[in-house]
Amino acid sequence: MVELRDITVQNRGFTLNKISIDIKTGNCHCLIGPTGCGKTTLLEAILGLRKVKSGSIMVDGKDITALPIHKRGFSYVPQDLAIFPHLTVYENIVYGIKYGNLENKDELYKLAMELSESLGISNLLNRKAANLSGGERQRVALVRAISTGNKYLLLDEPLSSLHEGLKRELWFLLKELQKKYNFTVLMVSHDIEEATFMANHISVIIAGKLMQTGVKDEVYQYPANREVAEFFGIKNIFDAQVIGIYDGYYKAYCDMLGTEIAIPVGNVKGYEIEKGKNISFAIRSENIIIQRPDLPMKKDNILKGVIKTIYNSGPTSIVLFKPEGKELVVEITMPEFAMAKLSLKPNDEASIALRMERIFVLD
Repeated sequence: MVELRDITVQNRGFTLNKISIDIKTGNCHCLIGPTGCGKTTLLEAILGLRKVKSGSIMVDGKDITALPIHKRGFSYVPQDLAIFPHLTVYENIVYGIKYGNLENKDELYKLAMELSESLGISNLLNRKAANLSGGERQRVALVRAISTGNKYLLLDEPLSSLHEGLKRELWFLLKELQKKYNFTVLMVSHDIEEATFMANHISVIIAGKLMQTGVKDEVYQYPANREVAEFFGIKNIFDAQVIGIYDGYYKAYCDMLGTEIAIPVGNVKGYEIEKGKNISFAIRSENIIIQRPDLPMKKDNILKGVIKTIYNSGPTSIVLFKPEGKELVVEITMPEFAMAKLSLKPNDEASIALRMERIFVLD
């Protein structure tokens, strides 16, 4: 287990401020956030490439904050992969084994060949690295990192330059390798889909601050604050005032939507809500239902209005809905098969329901 406690790093006027995260053994933990937020700075501090101003880094109960890079027990794949173009694939793969101060080198050489077979590059071992494709280079970098036998693998957006099909293929390969060899992954990404596919836990960093950390489903479904919600691309963020507290739910009046909204008590995380309190709440576009007249109608959080615009995007459609008497729009994402059943077009009148259990209140 890797434990980060109040890590502060300063870098040319930028400060990564008091980051505390636990990276559980055997898991994949993903650091996400916008470009320039400090994700790579934190990864480099853990690795030992950047000096920590304050705080501590613990690995399996041992403080490694002051240890040199080669004694920390991390393998590393940087964003540029750092493949040596003048060496062959084999020479690149075994470079860390050959020149590192490692035990059981014979076993590690066998591991390197086993990994080469698993990642489909065993036929490339004699090829110069300069002649590899992007996907082949990614595989070489992964084999080189894992074959050193370290229990912890740090990845700095190593798949960001690949096209979607190849990137997804490597997601599956990485998951299989992690399961087979039982190493722990700390991964930097700005790709939300990649993070939610790969990770067990997610930490969101924005402007050098840790905004939220936890199990990926909890972080994804219930962003802690407006900054995290906006980073996730959530557009449906509204202000309201609490008007009542009932058994299991709150009611708040939202002037922006012109209606009362019911919010489950369990969806309010980390602070108390009382009658008269001003709050902000949000909901993901895929958690809003366009009511079908031929099916039982939802009772809570109903809005009537007009379909303003429909954007088709392959398997889904984005619908912009304008509530009655309001100028704002509500963004709805619908599967294409559901859209076909609804037969909607712009300017149609419709009713929508905000799924109560998927509404979250922002701190």
